[in-house]
Amino acid sequence: MKITDIRSRLVAIPIQAPTRHSYASPTHYIRNIVELFTDEGIVGLGETYSIVPPSAFEGLKPFLIGKDPFNLEKIRIQISQRGYFTRQPLLLAPVEFACYDLQGKKLGLPVYALLGGKVRDRVPMSAYLFYRYNNEKGEGEVTTPKEMVRFCRDLVKRHGFKTLKLKAGVFDPEHEFETLVALRRAFGSGYRLRIDPNAIWSPATAIRMGMKLLPSDLEYYEDPTWGISGLARVREKVPIPVATNMSVIEFEHLGPAVESKAIDCILSDPWYWGGLYYTKVLDMTAKHLGLAVSMHSGVEFGLGLSIMLHVAVTMPNLVHAIDSHYHHLTGDIIKGAMLQYDRGSMAPSDSPGFGVELDEDKMNRYEHEYKTLSRSDYGYPPDPKRPQWYAKVPNW
Repeated sequence: MKITDIRSRLVAIPIQAPTRHSYASPTHYIRNIVELFTDEGIVGLGETYSIVPPSAFEGLKPFLIGKDPFNLEKIRIQISQRGYFTRQPLLLAPVEFACYDLQGKKLGLPVYALLGGKVRDRVPMSAYLFYRYNNEKGEGEVTTPKEMVRFCRDLVKRHGFKTLKLKAGVFDPEHEFETLVALRRAFGSGYRLRIDPNAIWSPATAIRMGMKLLPSDLEYYEDPTWGISGLARVREKVPIPVATNMSVIEFEHLGPAVESKAIDCILSDPWYWGGLYYTKVLDMTAKHLGLAVSMHSGVEFGLGLSIMLHVAVTMPNLVHAIDSHYHHLTGDIIKGAMLQYDRGSMAPSDSPGFGVELDEDKMNRYEHEYKTLSRSDYGYPPDPKRPQWYAKVPNW
């Protein structure tokens, strides 16, 4: 089997209501969908962040056309080691995903089997809780602690989540503290609780708020401040496990993070770490460094979530529920129904490859949706009610 062409398309799917975080307030989730075509008519699928433009994949054709997708290590090296101009894991990852999809379809095996097989059948997932604005129907606003509890109750009732994650860094830290306290009061000790200020708090604020949060019994404190040094200061003062997906995002960061005792948990990410193989390497490396592993969510669609599930079931050290934005989407690009949560978890498909296929009608619809949006923000538009605001670190 030989690769004959590559194609990528930017698509945008509306979400239930505009979510709010420390950098933006999106109305849509936008992704780049990648396809590898072969001389046997098999098509491999990948997905990546919208910040990677389709033109970037055109430059990869000399390294892909005529190549065997089973000879994957050479493809990884040729894409990722051409100097700092193209040393981009978000570009490499979707190509690697598509090659694994091709391998699985060719062999009649699910991708998880190619990665060593399952160590768990299902992957627990967290209820990702955002402050939100009303949508066009005047519905969906979440601003107060009471509204957040009501929003979370609905998610738990519909999807069965047992882990709850609050995206903070939007309001004054005291307001977000009250929201977290309300969640703990409403759901009790039977639910795991996390807070993610999105690295927007200063170390001093993160230490002060962390001490106030001790009675809330957090599973971990995710990116309470920016940088390895800042995290180390917080972890030294606050007896809550510290997690990150923002300050440790490549193997070069592991040494300084471990030496400074900055973190307890790494939120792995198949995109930022450069693919499924490197995510597996991270999982095993973390074990020997005494670190736990979770998994970051980057507004992925059903294809991207399927990719995450296939690697997550093979990772022995992934001991925390993984994140997912999926329940905020109003639709998907895959054939058939949207993926379904079951008791707060999901399982990868047992079909060959990743087990999902693109629905071309949906792709056309959401590709058109993308073209109606402003492209200056890569899907991360500024907060519409704070037009003069810009992201700054630290913000508190």
